[in-house]
Amino acid sequence: MGLQRRSAQFLQGRAAYAWVFHEMFRHTEVFKMGGFTFATSLLSANRTQAELNPAGLLFKLYRDHFGTLPVAVAGNSPPPPPRYPVGGEQPQVNAGSPTHPLDVAAALTSDRKALTFAVINPTESEQPLILSIEGVSPSGQGRRWRMAPASVDATIVVARSTKSRSKKVHSTPCPRPSPFLPSASACMNSR
Repeated sequence: MGLQRRSAQFLQGRAAYAWVFHEMFRHTEVFKMGGFTFATSLLSANRTQAELNPAGLLFKLYRDHFGTLPVAVAGNSPPPPPRYPVGGEQPQVNAGSPTHPLDVAAALTSDRKALTFAVINPTESEQPLILSIEGVSPSGQGRRWRMAPASVDATIVVARSTKSRSKKVHSTPCPRPSPFLPSASACMNSR
C-alpha cells in the first residue's frame, strides 16, 4: 500500500476526529453538544480483552487534557479553499485554523488555571510552529501529551505483538512548546 493511500486512511480516521473537535471548539456559538454514535469503534477487543484503539486514545486525550473554554487562535497562514466544495460553491469561511498546514485549537480549563492548546500535523513531514501567547503570562512548567504513531497505518490490536501497535499517548514536561511537530501527529500542551 502506498504512503499516500495510508496517509489518507490516517487522515480519514484519527486526524479527522481531531479536526472535528477543533471545528466544534472554534464554533461553540453553533455547537452545544456532539454525539458519537458508534462508540465501540473506539475499542480493539476480542472475547476476553479490550483496549482503546488509536481513535479511542485520541478521544481520551481530548477529554482528559483539553480545556472547555475556547480561546481564539490567530496566525498568518489561512486554510486554502476546498478543491471540490460540496454543491460547487466556495464557502465564505474555510474550515481550519489560520495556521495551515497545522491545525491549532486553544482553550482554558474550566477553573481558568491552565491554558491548553492542541496541534494537529496531518502532513507527511515535520512542520515548524512558532507559538506566541498574548494577553497572559504563563507560569510554571507545562505538560505535553503527544500521539505520534510509528507509521501512518499503525493500530492497536488486542493480543498482538507490540511491534504493530500505535505509540500510546505519553506525557512529558515541557518548559516551552517544541518548535517542530512530527508528521501525522496530534500534540496537546497545558501550561
